[in-house]
Amino acid sequence: MKAHAALDSLTRLRRPEVDSVRALPEPSSAEEGELTLLCPGPVTCSPRVRQALTRGDMAHRDRAFVDTLAETVERLRRAAGAPDYDVLLLGGGATGATEAALASFVSLTERLLVVSNGAFGERIAEMAQCLGIPMSHLRYDWGEPIVLEQLQGMLDGDPRIKAVAMVHHETSVGHLNPVNEVGRLLAPRHIRYFVDIVSSLGGEEFDMVRSRASVAIGSGNKCLHGVAGAAFVIVRRELWEETAHARPHSMYLDLRRYRAAFRETGQTPFTPAVPAVVALEEALRELEDQGGVAARRAHYQLLNARLRAGLIGLGLRLRNTGPQSASSLTVAQLPPGLTFDVFYDDLRARGFLVYRGKGPVSHDSFLVANMGHLDIATIDRFLEAVAEIAGVPIPE
Repeated sequence: MKAHAALDSLTRLRRPEVDSVRALPEPSSAEEGELTLLCPGPVTCSPRVRQALTRGDMAHRDRAFVDTLAETVERLRRAAGAPDYDVLLLGGGATGATEAALASFVSLTERLLVVSNGAFGERIAEMAQCLGIPMSHLRYDWGEPIVLEQLQGMLDGDPRIKAVAMVHHETSVGHLNPVNEVGRLLAPRHIRYFVDIVSSLGGEEFDMVRSRASVAIGSGNKCLHGVAGAAFVIVRRELWEETAHARPHSMYLDLRRYRAAFRETGQTPFTPAVPAVVALEEALRELEDQGGVAARRAHYQLLNARLRAGLIGLGLRLRNTGPQSASSLTVAQLPPGLTFDVFYDDLRARGFLVYRGKGPVSHDSFLVANMGHLDIATIDRFLEAVAEIAGVPIPE
């Protein structure tokens, strides 16, 4: 059977069996002129999350926000499998939260090993350099699998390494890295382990305990279906004492301030992005109402399979499609004869937004995510739009 046969013709869609497997509510029809975001954050929000943003103004020192923040923290613990961990929310993007984690838990007298195979792993290395943290870098070509024996060799060869940082879902290539296997390697060595779960929490398998991560960094506006502006850091509680020697490199990014404020008052030390926290709390409620992370991941897998089969059926080549490819993102080659800018503008005119490919494939590829409040019908409309732009017939 050809790969595109899974579509069963884009002209005969809305199959009842698809909806019964998905078991999630259908998105409401888009308003005229509204874009469907098929990019890896920010994502299309559900009507329920949008409604939460219209409830009225909220002061971050008021009891209502204290209660909202507490609920958000508890729901993040459940989503991440982190029942006995501290969860700290920061205003801004996950880049700021990652920098806060490094600045708070790695001293300038210690060495950090960054393991990267894409843009966001390389960004962590850049952060460490900016912070002045001594660093080693196990750098792979983008999308290349991490070899545990090479990582072990670097650790054996340099006892100065006290911390390791890596990305779970390397969004630039749609590749999942072996966070649990790396955690098992690091735990007996008592090496601090920093994991970027920005594009994986909510859509991929991740459990804080099983990963043995010391710190995980996430964001509300990807697989959790919130809006941009709220990021968080999950911290193993013993780490505070273990890193008491590390002086913060920043006042605003000093996570000890966030922990103290939350424990003493239930608040944040500085003004947070209140609407983003409100949206995240509602998005996490919705996630649980829909069956939790396992149900969302199954939904993502269904959407992703439909998306990939459809793109292949239209003659487009997919990149990074091995067993470690993410269930929430696809990297595809542009239709022949089209530049990204032309493709982007034509798709946008049809109501869809995608991102340009990154790094070595930025000249001929695009990123299309199936994160956010989406359904099979939306994926099929997107595929119809691509077929129209590419000038190819929809497969029968």
